[in-house]
Amino acid sequence: MDFSELNEIEQKVEEREDFSGEKVRPLVVFFPKDEDEVIRIIRFAKKNRLPIIPWGQGTSLTGAVSCDKNCILIDLSKMNKILEINDIDWYVRVQPGIKLIDLFEELEKKGFMLPPDPASFFLCSVGGAVAESSGGMRGVRHGSFREWVLSLRVVLPNGEVIKVGEPLRKNRAGYDLVHLFVGSEGTLGIVTEIWLRIIPIPKRKMVMIAAMLKDFESAGEVIVGLRKNKILPELSEYVDADVVKALNKHLSANLKETEGGMLLISIEEDSVSDVLKVLEGKAVDIKIAEGEEAEKLYSLRSQAAIAVKAESNKVFYAEDIVVPVSKLPEAIRRLREIGEKYNTKFYVISHIGDGNLHPNIIIEDKIAREKAFEEIARMAIELGGSVSGEHGIGVQKAKLMAEQIVKHNGFRVLDLMYQIKKLIDPDDIMNPDKYVELAYKHLTSGGRSAI
Repeated sequence: MDFSELNEIEQKVEEREDFSGEKVRPLVVFFPKDEDEVIRIIRFAKKNRLPIIPWGQGTSLTGAVSCDKNCILIDLSKMNKILEINDIDWYVRVQPGIKLIDLFEELEKKGFMLPPDPASFFLCSVGGAVAESSGGMRGVRHGSFREWVLSLRVVLPNGEVIKVGEPLRKNRAGYDLVHLFVGSEGTLGIVTEIWLRIIPIPKRKMVMIAAMLKDFESAGEVIVGLRKNKILPELSEYVDADVVKALNKHLSANLKETEGGMLLISIEEDSVSDVLKVLEGKAVDIKIAEGEEAEKLYSLRSQAAIAVKAESNKVFYAEDIVVPVSKLPEAIRRLREIGEKYNTKFYVISHIGDGNLHPNIIIEDKIAREKAFEEIARMAIELGGSVSGEHGIGVQKAKLMAEQIVKHNGFRVLDLMYQIKKLIDPDDIMNPDKYVELAYKHLTSGGRSAI
Protein backbone atom coordinates (compact mmCIF):
# COMPACT_ATOMS: atom_id res chain seq x y z
CA MET A 1 0.00 0.00 0.00
CA ASP A 2 1.36 3.44 -0.97
CA PHE A 3 1.19 5.83 2.00
CA SER A 4 3.35 8.50 0.33
CA GLU A 5 0.65 11.17 0.45
CA LEU A 6 0.67 10.85 4.26
CA ASN A 7 4.45 10.67 4.64
CA GLU A 8 4.69 13.85 6.71
CA ILE A 9 2.44 12.30 9.37
CA GLU A 10 4.48 10.29 11.86
CA GLN A 11 4.12 6.57 11.23
CA LYS A 12 5.60 3.17 12.09
CA VAL A 13 5.15 -0.43 11.05
CA GLU A 14 4.83 -2.50 14.20
CA GLU A 15 2.82 -5.23 15.90
CA ARG A 16 1.04 -4.55 19.18
CA GLU A 17 -0.84 -6.39 21.89
CA ASP A 18 -3.68 -5.22 24.12
CA PHE A 19 -3.96 -5.97 27.84
CA SER A 20 -5.82 -9.22 27.21
CA GLY A 21 -3.08 -10.50 24.89
CA GLU A 22 -5.03 -9.86 21.67
CA LYS A 23 -2.59 -9.33 18.76
CA VAL A 24 -2.86 -6.18 16.64
CA ARG A 25 -1.04 -6.39 13.28
CA PRO A 26 -1.77 -3.25 11.22
CA LEU A 27 -0.30 -2.27 7.87
CA VAL A 28 0.89 0.93 9.49
CA VAL A 29 0.49 2.91 12.73
CA PHE A 30 -0.12 6.65 12.36
CA PHE A 31 0.51 9.16 15.17
CA PRO A 32 -1.56 12.25 14.33
CA LYS A 33 -0.69 15.45 16.19
CA ASP A 34 -3.98 17.23 15.57
CA GLU A 35 -7.49 16.89 14.20
CA ASP A 36 -6.47 17.88 10.66
CA GLU A 37 -4.10 14.92 10.47
CA VAL A 38 -6.85 12.60 11.74
CA ILE A 39 -9.12 13.89 8.95
CA ARG A 40 -6.48 13.25 6.30
CA ILE A 41 -5.82 9.71 7.51
CA ILE A 42 -9.53 8.89 7.57
CA ARG A 43 -10.11 10.28 4.07
CA PHE A 44 -7.17 8.23 2.79
CA ALA A 45 -8.59 5.11 4.46
CA LYS A 46 -12.05 5.76 3.00
CA LYS A 47 -10.65 6.24 -0.50
CA ASN A 48 -8.67 3.00 -0.25
CA ARG A 49 -11.35 1.06 1.68
CA LEU A 50 -8.97 0.34 4.55
CA PRO A 51 -10.31 -0.41 8.04
CA ILE A 52 -9.38 2.11 10.74
CA ILE A 53 -8.63 1.08 14.32
CA PRO A 54 -8.37 3.87 16.95
CA TRP A 55 -5.80 3.21 19.71
CA GLY A 56 -5.56 4.90 23.10
CA GLN A 57 -3.22 3.01 25.44
CA GLY A 58 -4.11 -0.58 24.54
CA THR A 59 -5.80 -1.44 27.85
CA SER A 60 -8.73 -3.14 26.10
CA LEU A 61 -9.78 -6.50 27.54
CA THR A 62 -12.24 -7.56 24.83
CA GLY A 63 -10.43 -7.38 21.49
CA ALA A 64 -11.96 -3.95 20.85
CA VAL A 65 -8.79 -2.85 19.00
CA SER A 66 -8.00 -6.15 17.30
CA CYS A 67 -6.82 -6.05 13.70
CA ASP A 68 -4.96 -8.46 11.45
CA LYS A 69 -2.80 -7.15 8.58
CA ASN A 70 -5.16 -5.15 6.39
CA CYS A 71 -5.91 -2.14 8.59
CA ILE A 72 -4.62 1.29 9.64
CA LEU A 73 -4.11 1.89 13.34
CA ILE A 74 -4.46 5.50 14.54
CA ASP A 75 -2.51 5.99 17.77
CA LEU A 76 -3.85 9.14 19.47
CA SER A 77 -1.14 9.40 22.13
CA LYS A 78 0.37 12.55 20.54
CA MET A 79 -2.96 14.38 20.97
CA ASN A 80 -2.54 14.64 24.74
CA LYS A 81 -3.20 18.24 25.71
CA ILE A 82 -5.48 19.76 28.31
CA LEU A 83 -7.06 22.57 26.30
CA GLU A 84 -9.07 24.28 29.04
CA ILE A 85 -10.01 23.97 32.69
CA ASN A 86 -13.07 26.13 33.31
CA ASP A 87 -13.32 26.83 37.05
CA ILE A 88 -16.69 28.63 36.81
CA ASP A 89 -18.65 26.43 34.41
CA TRP A 90 -16.89 23.39 35.91
CA TYR A 91 -15.70 21.51 32.88
CA VAL A 92 -12.38 20.44 31.42
CA ARG A 93 -11.71 20.21 27.66
CA VAL A 94 -9.05 17.74 26.57
CA GLN A 95 -7.66 15.86 23.62
CA PRO A 96 -8.25 12.09 23.63
CA GLY A 97 -4.65 10.94 24.07
CA ILE A 98 -4.04 12.37 27.52
CA LYS A 99 -3.60 9.73 30.20
CA LEU A 100 -6.28 9.74 32.84
CA ILE A 101 -3.75 9.94 35.68
CA ASP A 102 -2.20 13.09 34.16
CA LEU A 103 -5.63 14.71 33.93
CA PHE A 104 -6.41 13.76 37.53
CA GLU A 105 -3.18 15.36 38.74
CA GLU A 106 -3.76 18.62 36.87
CA LEU A 107 -7.34 18.88 38.09
CA GLU A 108 -6.24 18.25 41.67
CA LYS A 109 -3.85 21.21 41.46
CA LYS A 110 -6.88 23.38 40.64
CA GLY A 111 -9.00 21.87 43.44
CA PHE A 112 -11.17 19.77 41.13
CA MET A 113 -11.79 16.09 40.47
CA LEU A 114 -13.29 13.88 37.77
CA PRO A 115 -14.89 11.05 39.76
CA PRO A 116 -14.87 8.09 37.30
CA ASP A 117 -11.68 6.17 38.08
CA PRO A 118 -11.16 2.96 36.10
CA ALA A 119 -8.71 0.64 37.83
CA SER A 120 -6.42 1.22 34.83
CA PHE A 121 -6.45 5.01 35.39
CA PHE A 122 -2.65 5.09 35.68
CA LEU A 123 -2.40 3.46 32.21
CA CYS A 124 -5.47 4.31 30.12
CA SER A 125 -6.23 7.37 27.99
CA VAL A 126 -9.24 9.64 28.39
CA GLY A 127 -10.32 8.90 24.82
CA GLY A 128 -10.26 5.18 25.51
CA ALA A 129 -12.26 5.65 28.71
CA VAL A 130 -14.88 7.62 26.77
CA ALA A 131 -14.98 5.09 23.90
CA GLU A 132 -15.61 2.29 26.40
CA SER A 133 -17.71 4.34 28.85
CA SER A 134 -15.37 3.05 31.53
CA GLY A 135 -16.50 2.73 35.10
CA GLY A 136 -14.34 2.49 38.16
CA MET A 137 -14.11 2.29 41.90
CA ARG A 138 -16.19 5.40 42.58
CA GLY A 139 -18.93 4.20 40.25
CA VAL A 140 -21.24 3.18 43.09
CA ARG A 141 -21.83 6.87 43.86
CA HIS A 142 -20.75 8.72 40.73
CA GLY A 143 -21.47 6.36 37.84
CA SER A 144 -19.34 5.72 34.76
CA PHE A 145 -17.88 8.09 32.16
CA ARG A 146 -21.28 8.23 30.49
CA GLU A 147 -22.51 10.51 33.30
CA TRP A 148 -19.57 12.94 32.97
CA VAL A 149 -19.20 13.61 29.23
CA LEU A 150 -20.85 16.87 28.17
CA SER A 151 -19.71 17.36 24.58
CA LEU A 152 -17.48 15.81 21.89
CA ARG A 153 -15.80 16.70 18.61
CA VAL A 154 -15.83 13.64 16.37
CA VAL A 155 -14.31 12.91 12.97
CA LEU A 156 -16.82 10.71 11.15
CA PRO A 157 -15.83 7.82 8.85
CA ASN A 158 -16.16 10.12 5.78
CA GLY A 159 -13.73 12.70 7.23
CA GLU A 160 -16.47 15.14 8.22
CA VAL A 161 -16.16 16.79 11.67
CA ILE A 162 -19.12 17.28 13.98
CA LYS A 163 -19.52 18.61 17.50
CA VAL A 164 -22.24 16.99 19.60
CA GLY A 165 -23.56 18.24 22.92
CA GLU A 166 -22.73 21.41 24.86
CA PRO A 167 -20.52 22.06 27.90
CA LEU A 168 -23.64 22.72 29.95
CA ARG A 169 -25.04 20.94 33.00
CA LYS A 170 -28.48 21.08 31.34
CA ASN A 171 -29.17 20.80 27.62
CA ARG A 172 -32.40 19.55 26.06
CA ALA A 173 -31.80 20.52 22.43
CA GLY A 174 -32.30 17.53 20.15
CA TYR A 175 -31.51 13.84 20.42
CA ASP A 176 -28.73 12.89 22.82
CA LEU A 177 -25.97 12.16 20.31
CA VAL A 178 -23.22 12.59 22.91
CA HIS A 179 -24.14 9.31 24.54
CA LEU A 180 -24.42 7.61 21.17
CA PHE A 181 -20.67 8.10 20.78
CA VAL A 182 -19.77 7.48 24.43
CA GLY A 183 -19.29 3.72 24.68
CA SER A 184 -19.33 3.22 20.89
CA GLU A 185 -15.91 1.49 21.02
CA GLY A 186 -14.47 3.41 18.07
CA THR A 187 -17.07 2.05 15.65
CA LEU A 188 -18.71 5.37 14.75
CA GLY A 189 -15.84 7.85 14.51
CA ILE A 190 -12.71 9.19 16.17
CA VAL A 191 -13.12 11.61 19.06
CA THR A 192 -10.68 14.54 18.88
CA GLU A 193 -11.91 16.77 21.73
CA ILE A 194 -13.79 15.96 24.92
CA TRP A 195 -15.63 18.23 27.36
CA LEU A 196 -15.95 16.58 30.77
CA ARG A 197 -17.91 17.75 33.79
CA ILE A 198 -15.76 18.25 36.89
CA ILE A 199 -16.56 18.96 40.54
CA PRO A 200 -14.65 20.57 43.41
CA ILE A 201 -12.72 18.12 45.58
CA PRO A 202 -15.06 17.38 48.51
CA LYS A 203 -13.97 18.82 51.86
CA ARG A 204 -15.76 16.23 53.96
CA LYS A 205 -13.56 13.73 55.77
CA MET A 206 -13.61 10.23 54.29
CA VAL A 207 -12.27 7.06 55.87
CA MET A 208 -11.55 3.64 54.37
CA ILE A 209 -12.93 0.55 56.07
CA ALA A 210 -11.03 -2.62 55.16
CA ALA A 211 -13.05 -5.65 56.21
CA MET A 212 -11.48 -9.09 55.91
CA LEU A 213 -14.55 -11.28 55.45
CA LYS A 214 -15.26 -14.68 56.95
CA ASP A 215 -16.46 -16.17 53.63
CA PHE A 216 -17.11 -15.36 49.98
CA GLU A 217 -20.88 -15.14 50.38
CA SER A 218 -20.60 -12.38 52.99
CA ALA A 219 -19.47 -9.90 50.33
CA GLY A 220 -22.87 -9.79 48.60
CA GLU A 221 -24.77 -9.91 51.89
CA VAL A 222 -22.92 -6.83 53.19
CA ILE A 223 -23.71 -4.81 50.05
CA VAL A 224 -27.40 -5.75 50.26
CA GLY A 225 -27.28 -4.72 53.94
CA LEU A 226 -25.82 -1.32 53.04
CA ARG A 227 -28.59 -0.77 50.51
CA LYS A 228 -31.30 -1.78 52.97
CA ASN A 229 -29.90 0.73 55.45
CA LYS A 230 -29.71 3.46 52.79
CA ILE A 231 -25.93 3.79 53.10
CA LEU A 232 -24.26 5.08 49.92
CA PRO A 233 -20.45 4.70 50.02
CA GLU A 234 -18.03 6.68 47.89
CA LEU A 235 -16.42 3.37 47.07
CA SER A 236 -17.23 -0.28 47.81
CA GLU A 237 -14.78 -2.72 46.27
CA TYR A 238 -14.16 -6.41 46.77
CA VAL A 239 -11.27 -8.78 46.05
CA ASP A 240 -11.57 -12.45 46.92
CA ALA A 241 -9.15 -14.54 48.99
CA ASP A 242 -7.05 -15.62 46.00
CA VAL A 243 -6.62 -12.02 44.82
CA VAL A 244 -5.52 -11.01 48.32
CA LYS A 245 -2.88 -13.76 48.19
CA ALA A 246 -1.75 -12.54 44.74
CA LEU A 247 -1.46 -8.96 46.04
CA ASN A 248 0.63 -10.15 48.97
CA LYS A 249 2.84 -12.28 46.74
CA HIS A 250 3.45 -9.90 43.84
CA LEU A 251 2.97 -6.43 45.35
CA SER A 252 4.05 -7.04 48.97
CA ALA A 253 0.63 -5.85 50.15
CA ASN A 254 0.91 -7.38 53.63
CA LEU A 255 -2.84 -7.92 53.83
CA LYS A 256 -4.46 -10.32 56.29
CA GLU A 257 -5.55 -13.48 54.49
CA THR A 258 -9.02 -14.84 55.27
CA GLU A 259 -11.38 -17.21 53.50
CA GLY A 260 -13.70 -14.38 52.48
CA GLY A 261 -11.23 -11.90 50.97
CA MET A 262 -11.28 -8.13 51.45
CA LEU A 263 -14.11 -5.61 51.19
CA LEU A 264 -13.11 -1.93 50.97
CA ILE A 265 -15.68 0.73 51.84
CA SER A 266 -14.93 4.44 51.65
CA ILE A 267 -17.48 6.46 53.62
CA GLU A 268 -17.96 9.78 55.40
CA GLU A 269 -16.58 9.68 58.93
CA ASP A 270 -19.99 10.19 60.52
CA SER A 271 -21.36 7.05 58.78
CA VAL A 272 -18.66 4.64 59.96
CA SER A 273 -20.73 3.29 62.85
CA ASP A 274 -23.62 2.50 60.48
CA VAL A 275 -21.30 0.50 58.22
CA LEU A 276 -19.79 -1.36 61.18
CA LYS A 277 -23.28 -2.49 62.24
CA VAL A 278 -23.86 -4.00 58.78
CA LEU A 279 -20.48 -5.76 58.99
CA GLU A 280 -21.29 -7.42 62.33
CA GLY A 281 -20.84 -11.18 62.06
CA LYS A 282 -19.50 -10.94 58.49
CA ALA A 283 -15.88 -9.89 59.09
CA VAL A 284 -12.96 -11.62 60.79
CA ASP A 285 -10.92 -8.42 60.97
CA ILE A 286 -11.77 -4.74 60.40
CA LYS A 287 -9.32 -1.88 59.92
CA ILE A 288 -10.29 1.79 59.66
CA ALA A 289 -7.72 3.70 57.60
CA GLU A 290 -7.18 7.37 56.82
CA GLY A 291 -4.70 9.45 54.83
CA GLU A 292 -1.75 7.59 53.35
CA GLU A 293 -2.93 4.24 54.70
CA ALA A 294 -6.28 4.66 52.93
CA GLU A 295 -4.50 5.72 49.73
CA LYS A 296 -2.34 2.59 49.89
CA LEU A 297 -5.43 0.37 50.09
CA TYR A 298 -6.98 2.26 47.15
CA SER A 299 -3.78 1.80 45.14
CA LEU A 300 -3.60 -1.91 45.91
CA ARG A 301 -7.17 -2.38 44.73
CA SER A 302 -6.42 -0.50 41.49
CA GLN A 303 -3.48 -2.85 40.82
CA ALA A 304 -5.36 -6.06 41.60
CA ALA A 305 -5.64 -7.09 37.93
CA ILE A 306 -1.88 -6.72 37.52
CA ALA A 307 -1.32 -9.02 40.51
CA VAL A 308 -3.72 -11.59 39.04
CA LYS A 309 -2.00 -11.46 35.66
CA ALA A 310 1.36 -11.98 37.37
CA GLU A 311 -0.05 -14.98 39.21
CA SER A 312 -0.47 -16.98 36.02
CA ASN A 313 1.35 -17.23 32.72
CA LYS A 314 -1.76 -18.78 31.18
CA VAL A 315 -4.20 -16.80 29.09
CA PHE A 316 -6.99 -15.41 31.25
CA TYR A 317 -10.38 -13.93 30.45
CA ALA A 318 -11.39 -10.92 32.51
CA GLU A 319 -15.16 -11.20 32.97
CA ASP A 320 -17.23 -8.05 33.46
CA ILE A 321 -20.78 -8.97 34.40
CA VAL A 322 -23.29 -6.75 36.17
CA VAL A 323 -26.23 -8.03 38.19
CA PRO A 324 -28.89 -6.14 40.15
CA VAL A 325 -27.53 -5.50 43.65
CA SER A 326 -30.44 -7.50 45.07
CA LYS A 327 -29.15 -10.52 43.12
CA LEU A 328 -25.54 -10.29 44.34
CA PRO A 329 -25.80 -13.10 46.93
CA GLU A 330 -27.26 -15.44 44.31
CA ALA A 331 -24.68 -14.41 41.69
CA ILE A 332 -21.83 -15.03 44.13
CA ARG A 333 -23.24 -18.44 45.10
CA ARG A 334 -23.56 -19.42 41.45
CA LEU A 335 -20.05 -18.19 40.68
CA ARG A 336 -18.72 -20.57 43.29
CA GLU A 337 -20.75 -23.42 41.75
CA ILE A 338 -19.41 -22.67 38.25
CA GLY A 339 -15.87 -22.56 39.62
CA GLU A 340 -16.34 -25.97 41.24
CA LYS A 341 -17.80 -27.33 38.00
CA TYR A 342 -14.68 -26.34 36.07
CA ASN A 343 -12.32 -27.12 38.95
CA THR A 344 -10.84 -23.63 38.93
CA LYS A 345 -10.47 -20.39 40.88
CA PHE A 346 -11.93 -17.21 39.44
CA TYR A 347 -9.83 -14.53 41.17
CA VAL A 348 -12.86 -12.28 41.67
CA ILE A 349 -12.22 -8.52 41.57
CA SER A 350 -15.35 -6.44 41.90
CA HIS A 351 -16.92 -3.00 41.94
CA ILE A 352 -19.35 -4.83 44.15
CA GLY A 353 -21.29 -1.78 45.34
CA ASP A 354 -22.96 -1.39 41.94
CA GLY A 355 -23.21 -5.11 41.17
CA ASN A 356 -20.22 -5.19 38.77
CA LEU A 357 -18.25 -8.45 39.15
CA HIS A 358 -14.94 -9.33 37.48
CA PRO A 359 -14.28 -13.07 37.80
CA ASN A 360 -10.91 -13.63 36.08
CA ILE A 361 -11.00 -17.00 34.38
CA ILE A 362 -7.66 -18.78 34.35
CA ILE A 363 -8.15 -22.18 32.71
CA GLU A 364 -5.43 -23.64 30.50
CA ASP A 365 -7.80 -25.48 28.17
CA LYS A 366 -9.25 -22.89 25.78
CA ILE A 367 -12.55 -24.69 25.18
CA ALA A 368 -13.23 -25.06 28.91
CA ARG A 369 -12.20 -21.44 29.48
CA GLU A 370 -14.66 -20.20 26.87
CA LYS A 371 -17.45 -22.40 28.22
CA ALA A 372 -16.95 -21.04 31.73
CA PHE A 373 -16.81 -17.49 30.35
CA GLU A 374 -20.11 -17.89 28.51
CA GLU A 375 -21.79 -19.66 31.42
CA ILE A 376 -20.97 -16.76 33.75
CA ALA A 377 -22.28 -14.20 31.24
CA ARG A 378 -25.50 -16.15 30.72
CA MET A 379 -25.97 -16.34 34.46
CA ALA A 380 -25.88 -12.52 34.53
CA ILE A 381 -28.45 -12.31 31.72
CA GLU A 382 -30.71 -14.75 33.54
CA LEU A 383 -30.54 -12.64 36.72
CA GLY A 384 -31.59 -9.51 34.82
CA GLY A 385 -28.07 -8.16 34.48
CA SER A 386 -25.62 -7.34 31.70
CA VAL A 387 -22.70 -9.12 30.07
CA SER A 388 -20.60 -5.96 30.41
CA GLY A 389 -20.54 -3.06 32.81
CA GLU A 390 -17.38 -1.25 31.71
CA HIS A 391 -14.94 -3.40 29.73
CA GLY A 392 -17.13 -3.30 26.65
CA ILE A 393 -17.94 -5.90 24.01
CA GLY A 394 -15.29 -5.83 21.26
CA VAL A 395 -15.16 -9.23 19.56
CA GLN A 396 -15.15 -11.24 22.76
CA LYS A 397 -18.74 -10.69 23.87
CA ALA A 398 -20.64 -9.88 20.68
CA LYS A 399 -22.67 -13.10 20.67
CA LEU A 400 -23.44 -12.74 24.37
CA MET A 401 -24.49 -9.11 23.89
CA ALA A 402 -26.89 -10.26 21.16
CA GLU A 403 -28.39 -12.78 23.57
CA GLN A 404 -28.83 -10.14 26.27
CA ILE A 405 -30.47 -7.56 24.02
CA VAL A 406 -32.85 -10.04 22.40
CA LYS A 407 -33.85 -11.48 25.78
CA HIS A 408 -34.26 -8.17 27.63
CA ASN A 409 -35.15 -5.68 24.88
CA GLY A 410 -36.09 -7.56 21.72
CA PHE A 411 -34.45 -8.02 18.32
CA ARG A 412 -35.74 -4.67 17.01
CA VAL A 413 -33.48 -2.80 19.44
CA LEU A 414 -30.37 -4.58 18.14
CA ASP A 415 -31.57 -3.94 14.59
CA LEU A 416 -31.87 -0.19 15.33
CA MET A 417 -28.32 -0.18 16.71
CA TYR A 418 -27.05 -1.87 13.56
CA GLN A 419 -28.88 0.61 11.32
CA ILE A 420 -27.22 3.49 13.20
CA LYS A 421 -23.80 1.93 12.49
CA LYS A 422 -24.64 1.58 8.78
CA LEU A 423 -25.98 5.14 8.58
CA ILE A 424 -22.85 6.72 10.06
CA ASP A 425 -20.34 4.28 8.54
CA PRO A 426 -21.84 2.98 5.28
CA ASP A 427 -18.45 1.84 3.95
CA ASP A 428 -17.81 -0.13 7.15
CA ILE A 429 -14.25 1.12 7.71
CA MET A 430 -14.44 2.29 11.33
CA ASN A 431 -13.31 -0.52 13.65
CA PRO A 432 -15.40 -3.04 11.66
CA ASP A 433 -16.64 -6.52 12.59
CA LYS A 434 -16.93 -5.82 16.29
CA TYR A 435 -19.47 -4.74 18.88
CA VAL A 436 -22.99 -4.04 17.54
CA GLU A 437 -22.15 -5.07 13.99
CA LEU A 438 -20.75 -8.44 15.05
CA ALA A 439 -23.60 -9.03 17.50
CA TYR A 440 -26.11 -8.41 14.70
CA LYS A 441 -24.23 -10.76 12.36
CA HIS A 442 -24.24 -13.51 14.99
CA LEU A 443 -28.03 -13.36 14.91
CA THR A 444 -28.72 -12.88 11.23
CA SER A 445 -26.10 -15.19 9.71
CA GLY A 446 -27.94 -18.23 11.07
CA GLY A 447 -31.29 -16.66 11.77
CA ARG A 448 -32.42 -15.56 15.20
CA SER A 449 -32.38 -19.16 16.33
CA ALA A 450 -28.55 -18.98 16.10
CA ILE A 451 -28.51 -17.95 19.75
